[in-house]
Amino acid sequence: MAEIIYIGLGSNLGDRERLLKTAVHRLEQVEGLELIALSAIYNTRPQDMSDNSPEFLNQVAKADYEYTPGELLRALEDIEQELGREEKGQKQPRTIDLDLLLFGDREINTDSLIVPHPQLLKRAFVLIPLLQIDPDAVHPKSGKPLSDFVTTSGQSTVKLYKDHVAREI
Repeated sequence: MAEIIYIGLGSNLGDRERLLKTAVHRLEQVEGLELIALSAIYNTRPQDMSDNSPEFLNQVAKADYEYTPGELLRALEDIEQELGREEKGQKQPRTIDLDLLLFGDREINTDSLIVPHPQLLKRAFVLIPLLQIDPDAVHPKSGKPLSDFVTTSGQSTVKLYKDHVAREI
């Protein structure tokens, strides 16, 4: 049975917009994954990185997924590697970053995967695009609407780069 998932996409090295498009194209090829919606692209300052790190382009994808969270994680890591991502987990600039934000209403805590994403509620650069495509989204752990966690200061760090929301892709 398919579950609704949300994936955060980010890039701050190379041709950022092209890398996001390529990552979305590769997501469309993942077995068992069907894209439902894709947010606009946002420009954001890097968080927890050196001051001279390039700005990110960020986006969120909503999809139906039929297989396990572990299988999806492997597919996301394969896409990252194909697009030149190195040193997963390091606070360094990257060609592409794909984060599994939510997997249905599941709470997952393993050595390789934590869902909901542990930083989701603190990251306006994923909350804002996620809420753009699903304004009624709820955090499975707290049961509260994700919109409750968007702060004014967080909103000021996220700027619209390209408005092209796609639903029912």
